[in-house]
Amino acid sequence: MLISLVLGIAGAGAAAVPAAPASQDCASSLEVHPTLAKPRAIVDRDLIETLDLGPNAPLESGPYFTVSPDNARVAVGVRRASIAGDSYCTGIYVIDRDRGARLIDSGPGVSFFRFDNFYGTNGFPSGVTKLITPRWSADGTLLAFLKLVDGKLELRLWDGTRTVKPVTVGTHDIVDFRFGDDGRSIIYKARDESSARLALREESLTGYRFDDRYFPFASNLPWPSGIPTYRYEAVNLGDGSVRAASEAEKQLMTAKEVEAHGTRDVHAKTVPDANGVGRLVAGPIGKEHPCPSAACAEVEGEPWIAAPNVVGYVRREGWARSEMAIYEWTIGSAEPRRLYSTSNLLSNCTPFGTDLLCGREGSTRPRYLDRINLRTGTSTSLFEPNPNFGKLALGRVERLHWTNDRGIECFGDLTYPPDYQRGRRYPLIVVQYESRGFLRGGTGDEFPVQLFARDGYLVLTVQRPRSPFFGQGLSAIERQRRQNEGFAERRSILSAIETKVTQLVEAGLADPERIGITGLSDGSTTVQFAALHSKLFKAASVSGCCWEPSQTWLSGPSLQNYYHELGWPASPEDDPRMWSDISLTRNASRVAFPILIQAADGEYLVALEAIRALRAANSPVDLFVFPDEVHIKRHPAARASIYRRNLRWFDFWLSGKRPTSDSGDAEEAARWADMQQKWRTDRIASVSQRPLEIGRAPHQPPKARQ
Repeated sequence: MLISLVLGIAGAGAAAVPAAPASQDCASSLEVHPTLAKPRAIVDRDLIETLDLGPNAPLESGPYFTVSPDNARVAVGVRRASIAGDSYCTGIYVIDRDRGARLIDSGPGVSFFRFDNFYGTNGFPSGVTKLITPRWSADGTLLAFLKLVDGKLELRLWDGTRTVKPVTVGTHDIVDFRFGDDGRSIIYKARDESSARLALREESLTGYRFDDRYFPFASNLPWPSGIPTYRYEAVNLGDGSVRAASEAEKQLMTAKEVEAHGTRDVHAKTVPDANGVGRLVAGPIGKEHPCPSAACAEVEGEPWIAAPNVVGYVRREGWARSEMAIYEWTIGSAEPRRLYSTSNLLSNCTPFGTDLLCGREGSTRPRYLDRINLRTGTSTSLFEPNPNFGKLALGRVERLHWTNDRGIECFGDLTYPPDYQRGRRYPLIVVQYESRGFLRGGTGDEFPVQLFARDGYLVLTVQRPRSPFFGQGLSAIERQRRQNEGFAERRSILSAIETKVTQLVEAGLADPERIGITGLSDGSTTVQFAALHSKLFKAASVSGCCWEPSQTWLSGPSLQNYYHELGWPASPEDDPRMWSDISLTRNASRVAFPILIQAADGEYLVALEAIRALRAANSPVDLFVFPDEVHIKRHPAARASIYRRNLRWFDFWLSGKRPTSDSGDAEEAARWADMQQKWRTDRIASVSQRPLEIGRAPHQPPKARQ
């Protein structure tokens, strides 16, 4: 998918959709209490309506929970979606060390991250929820946080009583803040879009020039050029007066979190090496020492000062970097000391008294706050936001390790149906392209792992393997160019999937005639490539599609110029061999399986060229467009519909299931049956006449080009 190459760009800002209806009691919605007396089957709301901590993707740096200066309390932002209301509620919990938790504030709506710099423009949406960091004053008597009010992020202040007070500072969206050194003020950063909006409004009267501000696949209007305008101001908490922030105060917006990273005299940080891998550096400010050990690489998140002259940190290690381990390094020593290891996903780890407090999630357990005792290697849940989840009848999850045909280490997870019977073959669905932490619905949360398992499917969740060119010290651009040459990386990813699927078939677990594949973003690109280069899969569902010659005009000038740098053709006529390897349009009669596309209205245009060609070739394809959506779907009701249609799609194509005639889904199934009949009549013969290289067994090397 076009956008898959660009979602790593950093930025700030927020967009809000949608708010809870006035009738919804957000305080009640955000309550945490067990309600299930006995196990039951999982349903869609169990996944979509979890009480979530932190953003749904790490596009912003910073903590999503913070510990008070006296190590007695923890503040964390929460949110819960509502399918029925197609809305969200958000709030702030404060948890005492003895595990007592109270919701100090709640309200409707949620904010979403927008890019500060999207190819020279700003404000481009992502669908990723914005990071909300509650912050304590230096003396721990006050807690400040951002709250969405009428579509705008505002400051709120809590003094430990029952009342949360607004901090009124103006009409602009606040994106970040810090307590001032004086303890009596808050320094904040507000996004001022008024001048950009006015300029675009005035330009509209004479017509917009089609230039680098345009991304036609997303909008028929240009985006504001340049970086956004920010105001840096300080509000006095005593009298409410507002003034411009000093230069020193502005630096607070980018300064490291002293309480998380160390002291004013000694600090720790990570520095990326030539391959972008974070390596540990620590010591007195201005005299930092790099840790020389290989065990000081692959650092995740921010390190902390664990004791005088001792740094703690979390790193990825083990097979395909699938494990997370906690280390301590005495500054200046040769080797760090390994204290703890887990296959769970840890995030935002920070000291909490003599323990370490981390966000933690397992394959069948949504994120919670876990208190880890590094001396004993044990842990205790401090805040469990979803106590009912453990009572659901879930499929067992097994961690798998293997290598692809290039010898690259791979890992993933196999989820079994809850009523799995040994010796029986099951239909299999592949979900991409992350398999760390809670297995909700793959990247973008559209392919519900446990709902597939509930309905009788094996589910293989695959972690995207490292690039074949990792570790060669290449620049990001050069690595991308090498990856695109002959689709080297795409072949590596497909081999990772095919290898494990083949092993599951050979082990007698998966039915080779009933294998599906799914994907969003980079995952949908893998599905598109598999449609022309694999015989393993019998049906597919993607969130968006496709890499086609029309991208040369639909992507817009600046994005297309970037793609050209990476080796993509500059026009539909350039490099026909490259298009022949990826374009569904130019290979419509060779597409190996039916494809369901459930796209955002901000992205569906890039699928139309392929849709037309596939329909003309009687290759089964169906497209659904969801309004007011972007790359990561934002609306809870839309996500529930996507879940359900994905289940119906695979039931139809892999299991031959049809809804009853009086079902609301009967018309949909009749349309798919018509596609199936035409495809069987007109296409099976041509699909079976592919070159030998296409659909090669995973252990075979690719055929050399002549």
